[in-house]
Amino acid sequence: MDDFRAHNIPISVSVVDMDWHLVSGPRVPHSGWTGYTWNKNLFPNPEKFRSDLHKRRLKITLNDHPHNGIHSHEDVYEEMAKALGYNAEEKRPIIFDPSNPKFMKAYLEMHHTLEKTACDFWWIDWQQGPYSKVSGLDPLWLLNHFHYIDHGRDENITPLIFSRYAGPGSQRYPVGFSGDTVVSWDSLAFQPEFTATASNIGYGWWSHDIGGHIFGARDDELVTRWVQLGVFSPIFRLHSSDSKWNSKEPWMYRSEYEKVMSNFMTLRHRLVPFLYTCNVIGSVEGEPLVQPMYWWYPDAELAYAFPNQYIFGSQLLVAPIVEPRNKTTNLGAVKAWLPPGPRFVDIFTGQLYDADREITFYRGLEEYPVLAREGTIIPMDASRVPENGCLNVDELEFLVVIGNDAEAIVLEDTRDDAPDVTRGKGQRKSVAHFKQAEGKLTVEPMQCASKFRFLSLKSVPNDLKVFCDGIDRTKEVNVTVEEACHAPGLVIECSFSAVGQYIVIELGSDPQIGVMNPTSRLERLILDYQCAFKMKDQLWTIVTDHRKSFNAMMSSLLSLGYDAPLVGPVLEQLLADSRLYSPSGMRTTTNK
Repeated sequence: MDDFRAHNIPISVSVVDMDWHLVSGPRVPHSGWTGYTWNKNLFPNPEKFRSDLHKRRLKITLNDHPHNGIHSHEDVYEEMAKALGYNAEEKRPIIFDPSNPKFMKAYLEMHHTLEKTACDFWWIDWQQGPYSKVSGLDPLWLLNHFHYIDHGRDENITPLIFSRYAGPGSQRYPVGFSGDTVVSWDSLAFQPEFTATASNIGYGWWSHDIGGHIFGARDDELVTRWVQLGVFSPIFRLHSSDSKWNSKEPWMYRSEYEKVMSNFMTLRHRLVPFLYTCNVIGSVEGEPLVQPMYWWYPDAELAYAFPNQYIFGSQLLVAPIVEPRNKTTNLGAVKAWLPPGPRFVDIFTGQLYDADREITFYRGLEEYPVLAREGTIIPMDASRVPENGCLNVDELEFLVVIGNDAEAIVLEDTRDDAPDVTRGKGQRKSVAHFKQAEGKLTVEPMQCASKFRFLSLKSVPNDLKVFCDGIDRTKEVNVTVEEACHAPGLVIECSFSAVGQYIVIELGSDPQIGVMNPTSRLERLILDYQCAFKMKDQLWTIVTDHRKSFNAMMSSLLSLGYDAPLVGPVLEQLLADSRLYSPSGMRTTTNK
């Protein structure tokens, strides 16, 4: 855990698999999956383990395979035997019987003791099937129900469990998971659709084993792309087997992949204000975090033709890359569908794309196809290196895509305030509005200091104004234009803002995202191509000849006869934004 912090990678929960308890040895008379006695060789002081992790702002969940019941070697055996009328001297196993209310009461009370030692919530890992003494009663469904209810016995605790799927209805209780996944590209390709369709039965908090769990072979690129998918999944959960070769710490991988995995894991934590708000609203309105395209466009045939593509948080369109990079271009690719309506902006590259089309995205390892409509606001943690856990942030960063009216809600639970802040039991709410015609962004009321990033705005508006509670404080803000970064754009920092204040930013009437000249990006892409210099020269000559009309340029590119992976990235950039060309079909000269 300290290594994660040393590498500036924030985490929230330490999930301890079955090895927290005794699993083998002369004391253990069964297969070892079930256990309730701490393994003191690995955890000599469980209470200190809990204390040390809590100091690091981490929660702990322990794995529980209850099927084998409670055997005589367990520390809790005599207490359980007494509660259930067993003769402890006979050392008969106490059979797991979820249909027996008396057993379930003693079973849950046993867990209370373990919770006091070192467990914040339970991982219910029943895998023995849906059979019990009562016909139709699935033990896992019952375990999910009672563990969830039991965890909420303290009104100050929001109940939470982590569990396998127990059939329709079980989505009401746990964070779920897809079972042990194989380490393979085929397995990765299966996960986006599987996660999206879980929402079809209301299972919004669905998770998958990021990087794969069993079998397979070492593939740094595979794990990296899986981490990127995990960032835009309901739950981000790394899962490693006990193989020393299959661990998921980013620094265990080659430097190129380590950097990307670390950056994306940090991005996940920066998205917590957005994720938390979406989940609170979703719990009331029945809106899962991940939704298939056909939820939004049920009458469009193409919505069903791209099952791996989905809407994330009702704001972002995600088209996961689930195949290895092309060895020549070093780019991953995914074919996607952009529905009709407002245009889309890639939140990583800042490129604007026309809507109502099919397109193939080509991305280097450090990028991922995640697009926002014109008229989107995403609240994030402004810190580049967030702390562990999910406390309320000190400063928000609003990612704003202009072009249409937009609104974003930010919710905070006051119980998640920093330890040095007086905590209460309640919720704070602020709302950010953007009015396109007026070019005006309003946040009311502020919850903390804030930063505003207007994606793909490449210059400072001449009539920029910033007001705080109606007072013009434009001269006090820090304004920069960031280009060589993810999410490039105009950045306005209002370090003077405080809780309860109103911030208004005026960009001028009807501001528009500028036309991006693709030449610099194309130069970087072609430079990285592992191919003959003559091929590079031919591509570069075509894309930099501004005398050619659009049709002539397309004709010249296609006439080269090169494979699609070489020409495709060039076509993507040239065809992204139709404004790049004048009505006569000639390239515009703007650098914006």
